[in-house]
Amino acid sequence: MRLMRQNLSRYVWPLCGLALAAMLPGCSLFSRGPSANPPHPAATANPFREDPLRIGDRVRVELTGIPDPILAGEQDVHEDGSINLPYINRVVANGKSPSQLEKEITAAYVPAYYTHIGVTVTPVARYFFVLGQVGGGGGSAGRILYTGPITLLGAIGAAGDFTPFADKRHVKVIHLDGTIKTVNCNKAITHPELDIPIYPGDKIQVGRRF
Repeated sequence: MRLMRQNLSRYVWPLCGLALAAMLPGCSLFSRGPSANPPHPAATANPFREDPLRIGDRVRVELTGIPDPILAGEQDVHEDGSINLPYINRVVANGKSPSQLEKEITAAYVPAYYTHIGVTVTPVARYFFVLGQVGGGGGSAGRILYTGPITLLGAIGAAGDFTPFADKRHVKVIHLDGTIKTVNCNKAITHPELDIPIYPGDKIQVGRRF
């Protein structure tokens, strides 16, 4: 009898310990679920990577992984919407995101010129234009660096604000697709829904009041 009790205790107590461990939260020996502390999500991608390039944008093109490396260069997207690269010459960039343009440049070089090439297109500087009665001195502010989302009133402020002779009620915004919008900036101050967003390549024309 004593031998039987010894054998039972030899097997029962370890089994009880396993059962207790399985019931405790976070201590299951057989858990295969996700970690209580999942890894941090990847850093947010640069939004300009997928934002289409526009006429007047400055881009940097790097060509790597080839026998004779081609030095990276910066250039503006021309009025016809193109940039120029060695050997393949004109490449249309307007309306294409940097990632799309990279694929097209790669296809133009491979296999016609190289068996492999690494292409990186990086927007360096993007601009919008504010013309007319702005800047405080009666002259156009001209080209303004686009650094991120901005509205019409903010763009005019970045250009030095209206002159005393500005027609604030009929400010024209000309988008790259040819769309023209006329905004009453006096009303936009108290009605934010009228303060439209400005994008790279947009032209803002502030006339003179009479």
